This record gives sequence, C-alpha cells and structure tokens, in this order.
Amino acid sequence: MHQNELELQNQELQAAWEKAAERTHSLELTVKELESFSYAVSHDLRAPLRHINGYLSILAQDFVSYLPEEAQRLLERSCRATRDMSRLIDDLLELAKVSRIKTNCKMVNVSSLAKKAIEQLAEGEPDRQVDVRIAEGLFVQGDEALLSQLMWNLLENAWKYTSTTQPARIEVGRLIIDKNLVIFVKDNGVGFDSIYKDNLFDAFQRLHGREFQGNGIGLATAKRIIDRHQGRIWAESEKGEGAIFFFTLP
Repeated sequence: MHQNELELQNQELQAAWEKAAERTHSLELTVKELESFSYAVSHDLRAPLRHINGYLSILAQDFVSYLPEEAQRLLERSCRATRDMSRLIDDLLELAKVSRIKTNCKMVNVSSLAKKAIEQLAEGEPDRQVDVRIAEGLFVQGDEALLSQLMWNLLENAWKYTSTTQPARIEVGRLIIDKNLVIFVKDNGVGFDSIYKDNLFDAFQRLHGREFQGNGIGLATAKRIIDRHQGRIWAESEKGEGAIFFFTLP
C-alpha cells in the first residue's frame, strides 16, 4: 500500500512538472512573440515619422514667418513631440535588439567603454563641468557591443540626473563582494526614493517629472543586457543623495 502511494505521488509530481514546463514554454513563446511584435511595429513606425518630421521641418524653416504666434507655438510643440517619439522608437528598437542578437563573449575592458561613453556625453554638452573618475583595469567576460550599450545607459542616466547638481560627480569603480567583482556607477545627482528600487528596471518606469528627459527604457535595456549575461544588477539611493548602480557578471 505504501509503495502504491509513493508511485501515485510520483505520478502526480511528474504531471505537475510537465504542466509547469508546458506553461513556461508557452510564456517564453508569448514573450518572444511580443518582442518580435514590438520590434516590427517600432521599425515600421520609423518611415512615416520621418515624413512627418520632414514636413514639419519645412514648415518651421520656410513658412514660419507666415504663421500667427499661436500657430508657431503649436508647430514647435509638434516638432518636439515628433522628436520625443523618434527617441522612444529608437529606444524600443534597442530594447528589442538586446534579446535578438547573438552574443559574442570575450574579455572586455569596461574602463575603456566607460571613458568612450563619457567622451560622447561631454561632446553633447561641452559647457558642463562634471568631475568624472573611472577606475582602470575593469575587465569582465561578456559581449562588447552589449556591454558598451550597458555603460552608455548607466552613464547617460548619471549624467542626466546630475545636471542640476553643483559640483556634479560621477564615479565608475569596483568592489569585491563574496569574492566576486562588482562594478558600480555612482553619482551625486537627485537620486530616487528607495521604495521604488524594485521597479526601477521596468520598462517605461519614470521616477522623475518632465524636468528630466527620458522615457523609462534605458534602465530596462540595461537590465536585459545583464540578464543576457546571466548576471545581476541592482541600485541603491536616497532621494536627493545620488544613486549607485551595481552589476556583476558570472
């Protein structure tokens, strides 16, 4: 009797496992379909948006003097809205691409990637004074293109949220936690309320108002890049006291 009960329990466990595996597979297919849909829609929106941008640019350059003041104001708002939509589409495509491309893992110099990102950010705002410190010799095993995007997203985030801080400071460094290398990006910007840290990497998650540009895709992309490497990313902050983003790769 005891043997029969064990066999019955094993059969029930096997059936439950198979059902769970089937659901997991179904969810994976659904996620892939949604990612493909997102990529296709974002890609197809680019062409008509370019046309709209082109027509608005012609109006702004050649006919603005013929427009009344209110029409000029509406035209400027329309131009700004299409620029925002263009950035959103680019970011959505970048997010979808992270899951689609094949990774090519090798030893990557994260210090060098961080320096390149800061150089690009500084070129965009040459008048800004930011004290940037990047530790030398930060090497990890990973896909260089994805890690370059990761460092850009994290440093662009730090650059943006220190824009109202004087003096602004950004640091890229290392820690050793449980014998594992942990790389961090630290800033002294506006920070965020720590109660939101579990939702920080969700797509379209915005913790600040319109005073800072953004659409909530950058950190979601960073998280997906880390997931592709089977690593971990997390953040610590207090509102008004800056933020620190940590990541570690296997």
